[in-house]
This record gives sequence, structure tokens and C-alpha cells, in this order.
Amino acid sequence: MLPPTTALLQHGPMGPHGGATGMGMASGGWWLLLAAFIIAVVAIGVLLYVQLQREATAEPDSLETLKQQYASGEIDEAELETRADRLLQHES
Repeated sequence: MLPPTTALLQHGPMGPHGGATGMGMASGGWWLLLAAFIIAVVAIGVLLYVQLQREATAEPDSLETLKQQYASGEIDEAELETRADRLLQHES
């Protein structure tokens, strides 16, 4: 039998088995943790993708619609200013 200091120097503080003595996460437990981590990352990625797609297909706001109508010639500058003032008053 080795003296305690010699055993500590040869095997380190975790013992001769490197800490895999059946307590805590042995080598098989890390695969389960890795799988859970990968599933979580994929789920977060899918949620972010769906959110970005919703934002990309959202209806344009009213002021942007007015600008487009003015640019295409549907309304004149006076009508643009009148409608924009009304919109800005309702948003406040």
C-alpha cells in the first residue's frame, strides 16, 4: 500500500479512476447532457427563425403605406401631409 502523499502524486486528487467512480456523471452521462444541449440549441434556432419570418411578413405600417401612395402618384403632397398629421396625432 502506498503512503497517502505518494498516491496523491501518482493519481491526483480524483483518485486512481479519475473521478469516474459511479458517482456523478460517468462517461455515459456526458452523451445525454450533450444531446440535451443540442436539442435546446436547435429549438432556440427554430424559434428565432419563426420569429424572424413573422417579422418579415408583417403588414407595413400606415405611414409607410402613405409614402408608397405618394411615390406612386396616388395622392398628392397636401394629402400626404394631411393624412400623416392625422396618423401621428392618433399614435401619440
